[in-house]
Amino acid sequence: MDQSSVFPTRADLEKYRKKNNDGFLHVLLFYILPFIIFNLIVFFCVTASPEISLEVPDTEDYLTAQAIITVETRFPVKSITADLDGEELTLNSTGNRTYTTTITKNGVLEVTITNLNGMATAQFEHIDILDDNPPSIENAYVENGIVTLTISDSQSGVNFESVYALDSSDQEISPLTADQETNTFSFTMDPDGLHVHAQDRAGNEVQGTFTSHLEGDEETLDSDIEEEDDGSTDDNTVSD
Repeated sequence: MDQSSVFPTRADLEKYRKKNNDGFLHVLLFYILPFIIFNLIVFFCVTASPEISLEVPDTEDYLTAQAIITVETRFPVKSITADLDGEELTLNSTGNRTYTTTITKNGVLEVTITNLNGMATAQFEHIDILDDNPPSIENAYVENGIVTLTISDSQSGVNFESVYALDSSDQEISPLTADQETNTFSFTMDPDGLHVHAQDRAGNEVQGTFTSHLEGDEETLDSDIEEEDDGSTDDNTVSD
């Protein structure tokens, strides 16, 4: 018997090995790799979330601020919303997936963006650059019929032109002195009542009512400070 008909030759083995390799490459290239790539694409499409760039530049007037929102995503945006302490804000599109909104009070700004695939991203920004607090009246004292006091404001600053007083007859009185370096003002005292008004540059107002009386030879100043934002009062009695 011819042994070559029973045992495969080297050529037969090489041919068989090549056939198997070709089959594996065919399965790898046309079945396994496409399956992996397809599932990776599906996974990316399903899980891709948008990115948000949120910027709030410094305010110029302490009354309003502009928030600039830039969306970075490879998918169409389904929705974008912005709210401040739960109150919805109006968004204005400026192109290139950039939006702006006007902020008129301090609080927590929340921006939420949802892709067409349903994935959403939220970003928060604490807004505290607007001046919503009135000035404060401090260090008031009376001496020789003159009341001197300090008006301070830590954000927009004191509007010096807004400072005046009303006496007990409701006659307007301008300050005798106004030191813009120390924010110190002085008025002729009306013992029956002097009502001081002052605003900051953002329009927040503080009012202080002062009366004076003699305790022996000592002139004593009583004060009642009212702040516009919450109506709170601060009662004090000051002696010279």
